[in-house]
Amino acid sequence: MTIPGIAHPAIPYGSWVVISGATGFIGSHVVDQALAAGYKVRGTTRSVDRGTWAKKYFGEKYGEGVFDLVEVKDMALDNAFDEAEVVDCSSFAPGASGIIHVANDMTGSSDSHAISLAVSGALNALKAATKAGIKRFVYTSSSFAVTQPKPNEVFEITEDTFNEEAVEKVRKGTANGEDVYCASKVEAERALTSWGKEHAPEVVINMGTPDFPDLRLVVLTPLPSQPQRQSRAGPQSLQPGLPNHRQMGQEKLWEQNYAAFNGFQPQHYINVQDDAKLHIIALANPEVSGERIFGMTAPCTLREIVGILRELYPNRKWEEAPDIGEDRIVVVPKKRAEELLKQAYGTGFVGLKETVKANLMGLA
Repeated sequence: MTIPGIAHPAIPYGSWVVISGATGFIGSHVVDQALAAGYKVRGTTRSVDRGTWAKKYFGEKYGEGVFDLVEVKDMALDNAFDEAEVVDCSSFAPGASGIIHVANDMTGSSDSHAISLAVSGALNALKAATKAGIKRFVYTSSSFAVTQPKPNEVFEITEDTFNEEAVEKVRKGTANGEDVYCASKVEAERALTSWGKEHAPEVVINMGTPDFPDLRLVVLTPLPSQPQRQSRAGPQSLQPGLPNHRQMGQEKLWEQNYAAFNGFQPQHYINVQDDAKLHIIALANPEVSGERIFGMTAPCTLREIVGILRELYPNRKWEEAPDIGEDRIVVVPKKRAEELLKQAYGTGFVGLKETVKANLMGLA
C-alpha cells in the first residue's frame, strides 16, 4: 500500500503519523487515506469513548496495530499534546514522522475569544511536533480563510489572498460566527507560518484550504455555524464506517425542503476522497514545501445540485430550487491541487454528479 505517484515520500511509508480530530468528519477520511497509503496513524480525539467505532472500523479494514487513538480534551491548553504524549511515536516505530492537524472548533461562536483558542490549538500541535523532531506539518485551513461566498462577484484568488474582511469585522466588533471562524483560520495560518520561521525553520509546513468547511467533504450541508451532528450510537456514512454528520442536510434535500438551505451560498465544492488525498499529498510529497493547497474543485449551486438529482432520479418529481446567483470567483491555485492529485493518484478532481450521487446513498 503506497501512493502510486510518490515513490520516494518525504515521510517513509510505514511510519507513524499523527492526525488530530481523527474521529471527526474530515479527520476520519484523512485517517482512511493515510492508512490506505501505508502509514500508521495515531489519532487524537476529545473523547476516546466516543471514538471506539474508529478503532473497530480501521482495525477491521487495515488490520490491528496500525491505528491508535488518544484523548486530547482541550487542544488550546498549554502542552495539551505533550501531556497526551500524542506525537512521541518512538515507542511505536523509529524514523521520520509527520502530523496533520485537522481538529477545529466548529461551534460557530461569535465570541472573538474563539480565534485565540484556534491559534493556540494549532500552535500547540506545531510546538509538540517540533519537540518530537517531526519535520512535516500539515494544517487544515479553509477556503473561508481566503474569502466568503459572494454571489455573482467576479474576482481572482491567488496563493497570497486572505480574508481580510472577516479579520476587520472582528477588530471592529461587528463579526458573526461565520466571520469569527474565517478570521480564526486566517490568524492560525499566519501564526503557524510566523512561529515556524522563527523557531523551527527546518519544519515543512503546508496548509490545506479546502472549500467551505462544511462543504469540502460533501456537497449538501448546513452552515459552518451549526454544530456537528454525529450520533453517540455510531456513525452514518457516505463510505461505510466513516462518519457523516451532514445526514440531516441530505434528508432535507431529498424531501425538497429547500428552505432548510436558505444559508447555502453559491461556492466551490470538493469531494471527500479528494480532500483527504490532498492532505496525504501535503504530508508525503517532498516537492510540496511551504504551500497553501487550494482544494476548490469547481463552483456549484443548490439549483445545479437539484438538476443533477433530476437526472439521477427521473421518476421522482423535483421542484426547481431558488436562483441565488453563481460563484464566479477565479481560483488560480486550484490547478496546482488537481495536478498534485493526478501526479499522486492518476486521477483529477471527482465531479459534482458523482459527489452528489454519493451523498444520497441510502436515501434513494
